[in-house]
Amino acid sequence: MSAETWLRLLLVPAAVWLASLAARRWGHAASGYLGGLPLIGGPITLFLALDLGVEFASKSALFTLAAILAQAAHLLALAHAGRRRGWSVALMAGWTSFAAVALAVGAAPLTPAVALALALAGLVAAWRWLPAVSGDTPPPTIPPMELRLRVGAAFLLAALILWSAPRLGPVASGVLLSVPITGSIMPPFTLALYGPEALARLARGFVVGLAGFAAFFFTVAAGLEAWGIAATFLAALAAALAAVAFAGRLVRAHR
Repeated sequence: MSAETWLRLLLVPAAVWLASLAARRWGHAASGYLGGLPLIGGPITLFLALDLGVEFASKSALFTLAAILAQAAHLLALAHAGRRRGWSVALMAGWTSFAAVALAVGAAPLTPAVALALALAGLVAAWRWLPAVSGDTPPPTIPPMELRLRVGAAFLLAALILWSAPRLGPVASGVLLSVPITGSIMPPFTLALYGPEALARLARGFVVGLAGFAAFFFTVAAGLEAWGIAATFLAALAAALAAVAFAGRLVRAHR
Protein backbone atom coordinates (compact mmCIF):
# COMPACT_ATOMS: atom_id res chain seq x y z
CA MET A 1 0.00 0.00 0.00
CA SER A 2 1.44 3.37 -1.02
CA ALA A 3 2.19 6.26 1.32
CA GLU A 4 -0.50 8.30 -0.44
CA THR A 5 -3.13 5.64 0.26
CA TRP A 6 -2.14 5.49 3.92
CA LEU A 7 -2.38 9.27 4.14
CA ARG A 8 -5.86 9.22 2.67
CA LEU A 9 -6.99 6.52 5.07
CA LEU A 10 -5.56 8.33 8.09
CA LEU A 11 -7.10 11.70 7.19
CA VAL A 12 -10.62 10.33 7.73
CA PRO A 13 -10.22 9.03 11.34
CA ALA A 14 -8.13 12.11 12.15
CA ALA A 15 -11.12 14.31 11.30
CA VAL A 16 -13.39 12.15 13.47
CA TRP A 17 -10.91 12.31 16.35
CA LEU A 18 -10.71 16.11 16.24
CA ALA A 19 -14.50 16.43 16.09
CA SER A 20 -14.84 14.10 19.07
CA LEU A 21 -12.48 16.22 21.14
CA ALA A 22 -14.45 19.34 20.19
CA ALA A 23 -17.67 17.65 21.27
CA ARG A 24 -16.28 17.18 24.78
CA ARG A 25 -16.18 20.93 25.15
CA TRP A 26 -19.55 21.94 23.71
CA GLY A 27 -21.92 19.15 24.75
CA HIS A 28 -24.29 16.55 23.29
CA ALA A 29 -25.99 18.77 20.71
CA ALA A 30 -22.64 20.00 19.37
CA SER A 31 -21.48 16.39 19.28
CA GLY A 32 -24.47 15.64 17.05
CA TYR A 33 -23.75 18.66 14.83
CA LEU A 34 -20.22 17.36 14.22
CA GLY A 35 -21.33 13.74 13.90
CA GLY A 36 -23.82 14.65 11.19
CA LEU A 37 -21.32 16.61 9.08
CA PRO A 38 -19.57 14.79 6.18
CA LEU A 39 -16.32 14.28 8.11
CA ILE A 40 -16.04 10.77 6.69
CA GLY A 41 -18.03 10.92 3.45
CA GLY A 42 -16.59 14.23 2.27
CA PRO A 43 -12.91 13.21 2.09
CA ILE A 44 -13.76 9.77 0.69
CA THR A 45 -15.87 11.30 -2.09
CA LEU A 46 -12.97 13.58 -2.97
CA PHE A 47 -10.70 10.54 -3.23
CA LEU A 48 -13.26 8.79 -5.46
CA ALA A 49 -13.32 11.81 -7.77
CA LEU A 50 -9.53 11.89 -7.96
CA ASP A 51 -9.19 8.14 -8.58
CA LEU A 52 -12.30 7.16 -10.55
CA GLY A 53 -13.39 10.41 -12.17
CA VAL A 54 -15.99 13.08 -11.65
CA GLU A 55 -18.85 11.12 -13.24
CA PHE A 56 -18.39 8.24 -10.78
CA ALA A 57 -18.09 10.53 -7.76
CA SER A 58 -21.07 12.63 -8.85
CA LYS A 59 -23.35 9.59 -9.10
CA SER A 60 -22.05 8.26 -5.78
CA ALA A 61 -22.81 11.61 -4.14
CA LEU A 62 -26.32 11.50 -5.59
CA PHE A 63 -27.14 8.28 -3.76
CA THR A 64 -25.38 9.43 -0.60
CA LEU A 65 -27.65 12.49 -0.63
CA ALA A 66 -30.83 10.45 -1.09
CA ALA A 67 -29.78 7.98 1.63
CA ILE A 68 -30.06 10.78 4.21
CA LEU A 69 -33.68 9.63 4.29
CA ALA A 70 -32.36 6.29 5.61
CA GLN A 71 -30.19 8.09 8.18
CA ALA A 72 -33.29 9.93 9.40
CA ALA A 73 -35.14 6.61 9.75
CA HIS A 74 -32.16 5.27 11.72
CA LEU A 75 -32.26 8.24 14.14
CA LEU A 76 -36.01 8.03 14.67
CA ALA A 77 -36.03 4.30 15.37
CA LEU A 78 -32.96 4.45 17.62
CA ALA A 79 -34.14 7.44 19.67
CA HIS A 80 -37.65 6.10 20.28
CA ALA A 81 -36.47 2.56 21.06
CA GLY A 82 -33.88 4.05 23.43
CA ARG A 83 -36.62 5.58 25.57
CA ARG A 84 -38.03 2.15 26.35
CA ARG A 85 -35.22 -0.37 25.86
CA GLY A 86 -31.47 -0.67 26.22
CA TRP A 87 -28.83 0.51 23.80
CA SER A 88 -28.47 -2.82 21.97
CA VAL A 89 -32.17 -3.03 21.08
CA ALA A 90 -32.20 0.64 20.12
CA LEU A 91 -29.17 0.20 17.86
CA MET A 92 -30.71 -2.84 16.18
CA ALA A 93 -33.92 -0.89 15.55
CA GLY A 94 -31.90 1.92 14.00
CA TRP A 95 -29.89 -0.35 11.75
CA THR A 96 -32.97 -2.26 10.59
CA SER A 97 -34.72 0.98 9.66
CA PHE A 98 -31.64 2.30 7.86
CA ALA A 99 -31.23 -0.90 5.83
CA ALA A 100 -34.88 -1.01 4.75
CA VAL A 101 -34.93 2.59 3.55
CA ALA A 102 -31.44 2.48 2.02
CA LEU A 103 -32.35 -0.55 -0.10
CA ALA A 104 -35.36 1.32 -1.48
CA VAL A 105 -33.29 4.43 -2.18
CA GLY A 106 -30.58 2.40 -3.93
CA ALA A 107 -33.14 1.04 -6.38
CA ALA A 108 -34.77 4.38 -7.16
CA PRO A 109 -34.12 6.51 -10.28
CA LEU A 110 -32.65 9.77 -8.99
CA THR A 111 -31.82 13.29 -10.07
CA PRO A 112 -30.17 15.87 -7.81
CA ALA A 113 -33.55 17.53 -7.22
CA VAL A 114 -35.28 14.24 -6.32
CA ALA A 115 -32.41 13.17 -4.07
CA LEU A 116 -32.48 16.53 -2.29
CA ALA A 117 -36.25 16.28 -1.82
CA LEU A 118 -35.86 12.82 -0.22
CA ALA A 119 -33.09 14.10 2.05
CA LEU A 120 -35.08 17.14 3.17
CA ALA A 121 -38.19 15.02 3.76
CA GLY A 122 -36.12 12.78 6.03
CA LEU A 123 -34.67 15.70 7.98
CA VAL A 124 -38.06 17.37 8.45
CA ALA A 125 -39.63 14.08 9.58
CA ALA A 126 -36.78 13.42 12.00
CA TRP A 127 -36.99 16.88 13.55
CA ARG A 128 -40.78 16.65 13.78
CA TRP A 129 -40.98 13.19 15.38
CA LEU A 130 -37.81 12.77 17.38
CA PRO A 131 -38.40 12.77 21.16
CA ALA A 132 -38.60 16.26 22.62
CA VAL A 133 -35.64 17.62 24.54
CA SER A 134 -36.21 18.68 28.13
CA GLY A 135 -33.90 19.69 30.96
CA ASP A 136 -30.12 19.84 30.96
CA THR A 137 -27.62 17.02 30.62
CA PRO A 138 -23.93 16.99 31.51
CA PRO A 139 -21.46 17.38 28.63
CA PRO A 140 -20.16 14.12 27.14
CA THR A 141 -16.88 12.82 28.46
CA ILE A 142 -16.36 10.49 25.46
CA PRO A 143 -14.65 7.58 27.20
CA PRO A 144 -11.43 6.24 25.62
CA MET A 145 -13.18 3.11 24.31
CA GLU A 146 -15.77 5.18 22.44
CA LEU A 147 -13.07 7.39 20.94
CA ARG A 148 -11.13 4.33 19.76
CA LEU A 149 -14.30 2.83 18.25
CA ARG A 150 -15.09 6.06 16.41
CA VAL A 151 -11.62 6.33 14.93
CA GLY A 152 -11.36 2.63 14.11
CA ALA A 153 -14.78 2.50 12.46
CA ALA A 154 -13.98 5.57 10.35
CA PHE A 155 -10.71 3.99 9.21
CA LEU A 156 -12.39 0.68 8.31
CA LEU A 157 -15.19 2.36 6.36
CA ALA A 158 -12.70 4.48 4.42
CA ALA A 159 -10.65 1.39 3.57
CA LEU A 160 -13.76 -0.59 2.56
CA ILE A 161 -15.10 2.10 0.24
CA LEU A 162 -11.77 2.94 -1.38
CA TRP A 163 -11.20 -0.78 -2.02
CA SER A 164 -14.72 -1.70 -3.13
CA ALA A 165 -15.74 1.37 -5.17
CA PRO A 166 -14.17 0.19 -8.45
CA ARG A 167 -15.78 -3.23 -7.91
CA LEU A 168 -19.25 -2.31 -6.61
CA GLY A 169 -19.89 0.88 -8.56
CA PRO A 170 -21.16 4.35 -7.59
CA VAL A 171 -24.60 3.32 -6.29
CA ALA A 172 -23.24 0.93 -3.67
CA SER A 173 -20.46 3.38 -2.82
CA GLY A 174 -22.97 6.18 -2.36
CA VAL A 175 -25.15 4.16 -0.02
CA LEU A 176 -22.10 2.97 1.95
CA LEU A 177 -20.99 6.59 2.36
CA SER A 178 -24.30 7.29 4.09
CA VAL A 179 -23.95 4.42 6.58
CA PRO A 180 -24.35 6.02 10.03
CA ILE A 181 -20.93 5.18 11.48
CA THR A 182 -20.80 7.95 14.09
CA GLY A 183 -24.58 7.60 14.41
CA SER A 184 -24.08 3.99 15.50
CA ILE A 185 -21.23 4.62 17.95
CA MET A 186 -22.11 7.87 19.71
CA PRO A 187 -25.80 7.14 20.53
CA PRO A 188 -25.29 3.79 22.34
CA PHE A 189 -22.60 5.30 24.57
CA THR A 190 -24.74 8.39 25.16
CA LEU A 191 -27.78 6.30 26.08
CA ALA A 192 -25.82 4.00 28.39
CA LEU A 193 -23.89 6.79 30.15
CA TYR A 194 -26.35 9.70 30.21
CA GLY A 195 -29.84 8.34 29.51
CA PRO A 196 -32.60 8.92 26.95
CA GLU A 197 -32.76 12.71 27.44
CA ALA A 198 -29.14 13.06 26.38
CA LEU A 199 -29.81 10.70 23.46
CA ALA A 200 -32.69 12.91 22.31
CA ARG A 201 -30.44 15.97 22.45
CA LEU A 202 -27.73 14.16 20.51
CA ALA A 203 -30.19 12.93 17.86
CA ARG A 204 -31.53 16.43 17.28
CA GLY A 205 -27.97 17.65 16.98
CA PHE A 206 -27.42 15.02 14.30
CA VAL A 207 -30.34 16.44 12.31
CA VAL A 208 -28.68 19.87 12.29
CA GLY A 209 -25.39 18.30 11.23
CA LEU A 210 -27.14 16.32 8.50
CA ALA A 211 -28.40 19.58 7.03
CA GLY A 212 -24.75 20.32 6.29
CA PHE A 213 -24.29 16.76 5.01
CA ALA A 214 -27.19 17.29 2.60
CA ALA A 215 -25.88 20.64 1.37
CA PHE A 216 -22.42 19.16 0.80
CA PHE A 217 -23.55 16.17 -1.25
CA PHE A 218 -26.17 18.12 -3.22
CA THR A 219 -23.44 20.55 -4.29
CA VAL A 220 -21.15 17.68 -5.31
CA ALA A 221 -23.90 15.77 -7.14
CA ALA A 222 -25.15 18.83 -9.00
CA GLY A 223 -21.91 20.65 -9.72
CA LEU A 224 -18.98 18.24 -9.95
CA GLU A 225 -19.15 17.44 -13.66
CA ALA A 226 -19.66 21.08 -14.60
CA TRP A 227 -17.32 22.87 -12.19
CA GLY A 228 -14.49 20.40 -11.68
CA ILE A 229 -13.06 18.95 -8.50
CA ALA A 230 -11.44 21.92 -6.77
CA ALA A 231 -14.25 24.45 -7.26
CA THR A 232 -16.98 21.93 -6.42
CA PHE A 233 -15.49 20.68 -3.16
CA LEU A 234 -14.71 24.18 -1.96
CA ALA A 235 -18.30 25.20 -2.76
CA ALA A 236 -19.60 22.04 -1.05
CA LEU A 237 -17.63 22.79 2.11
CA ALA A 238 -18.95 26.35 2.19
CA ALA A 239 -22.50 25.10 1.60
CA ALA A 240 -22.22 22.56 4.42
CA LEU A 241 -21.00 25.14 6.93
CA ALA A 242 -23.66 27.64 5.86
CA ALA A 243 -26.42 25.03 6.13
CA VAL A 244 -25.35 24.00 9.65
CA ALA A 245 -25.14 27.65 10.73
CA PHE A 246 -28.62 28.33 9.31
CA ALA A 247 -30.16 25.20 10.84
CA GLY A 248 -28.53 25.95 14.18
CA ARG A 249 -29.93 29.48 14.11
CA LEU A 250 -33.41 28.11 13.41
CA VAL A 251 -33.08 25.77 16.39
CA ARG A 252 -32.00 28.58 18.71
CA ALA A 253 -34.82 30.82 17.47
CA HIS A 254 -37.34 28.02 18.06
CA ARG A 255 -36.12 27.54 21.62
